[in-house]
Amino acid sequence: MTISDIRAYQILDSRGEPTVLVRMFSDTGREVTFAAPTGVSKGLGEAVERRDTNNPDSFRGQGVAEAVDLVQNHVAHKFIGYPLGNQTDFDSLLVALDGTPTKERLGSNTVVALSGAYLKLSALELGKEVWQYVSELMQTTPAMPRIFANLFNGGQHAPGLGIQEFMVVPKSSKPLEAITQIYNMYHTIRPIMENLYGASALLVGLEGGMAPIGATTEVVLEALSQLNGKMQNSFDIAVDCAANSLYENGSYNLDGGQYTTQKLLETYASWQAKFNVTSFEDPFAETDPDGMTVFKAPRPFLTVGDDLTVSNRSKIEEFAQAKIVDAVIIKPNQIGTMSETLAAVNAANKAKLKIIVSNRAGETNDDLIVDLAVGLGAMGIKVGAPNRGERVAKYNRLLQIERDYPDIAADSQPLKGASTIPTDGTLKPRRSE
Repeated sequence: MTISDIRAYQILDSRGEPTVLVRMFSDTGREVTFAAPTGVSKGLGEAVERRDTNNPDSFRGQGVAEAVDLVQNHVAHKFIGYPLGNQTDFDSLLVALDGTPTKERLGSNTVVALSGAYLKLSALELGKEVWQYVSELMQTTPAMPRIFANLFNGGQHAPGLGIQEFMVVPKSSKPLEAITQIYNMYHTIRPIMENLYGASALLVGLEGGMAPIGATTEVVLEALSQLNGKMQNSFDIAVDCAANSLYENGSYNLDGGQYTTQKLLETYASWQAKFNVTSFEDPFAETDPDGMTVFKAPRPFLTVGDDLTVSNRSKIEEFAQAKIVDAVIIKPNQIGTMSETLAAVNAANKAKLKIIVSNRAGETNDDLIVDLAVGLGAMGIKVGAPNRGERVAKYNRLLQIERDYPDIAADSQPLKGASTIPTDGTLKPRRSE
């Protein structure tokens, strides 16, 4: 079982932006493809994509012709005849060929497309589902993840709302049950938003969620909270603050107001108390000097790192040691290779952090992240709204795995933090010794 050919192509992602697709063949005649997703909201430590920045005629400098050329003429021949089933060695060679800390020579888009295709082809040749192969590599127990469905888009994903993602998370991890519930929620709340903000509220953002112009954070949270009450509190509410995009000149700008880090934390606590928001992703900015101290305070909600931790083992270890995050987002293209992604998961597991595998704003129809989440036994998976083909592809893969393998566990993990936060202004940051 060896690689017989590798080809690369320039395709478009869900935002209409160019990305890299790799087609990989084995000597038995089998083939797979994997296309790199692209993020919009990115952490400072995220691996760097290779784009045609010096060629304005190539999709206004956003093309990936250079990346495709690198695969075709400089990388592919090095792996012809390379054995399948050796993910760590394959990825180590990719990292060595790149030779930079942030994948800037080959590009993270090039590297992840090659690494993901190799993982899929190895699983195929071994006669395994990708999730089965991942589980064996990691020695984990497969499980169905809780679905984080992004019903409202804001931040860098849509105009209007400052908070980037408003998510509903069914308490059931059984895909059909959870997806039916998400569908019902989505189609229940859409006419409410249309009645409040007009037909434009039905337009969707990059992840398929509604983007009501004129709405505020608390209006959306109130609508979700009331819906939850009508549905017997059958789901949790989660937000991705993407606070990097809110932070400017030492304060946070949200819903027309300015917040210090301390005041923002108290605002989060009030949302938890009033609307039962149970999970906050990237609640402070990477460049906020108070963020690393204020968020060491006890908190009743789950604090999730994404831009803060960028699927990087070292960063995850740093934030875990500081006790700032309770969970981490895992996105393979943030770090580059599947082996580095799995190393980040290992670090999170060692620190007893929850794992949430996630899509990107610029997605493709590839559903590898679903198999990754199931194989890892991840607590959650972010898939966007049940709208737009690239998001629906992930929903459908969850349904397929459940249908074909009904015995996979669906044991929901709770979304909760350590303890309570006072909302009367008495909360003070716990400074490092």
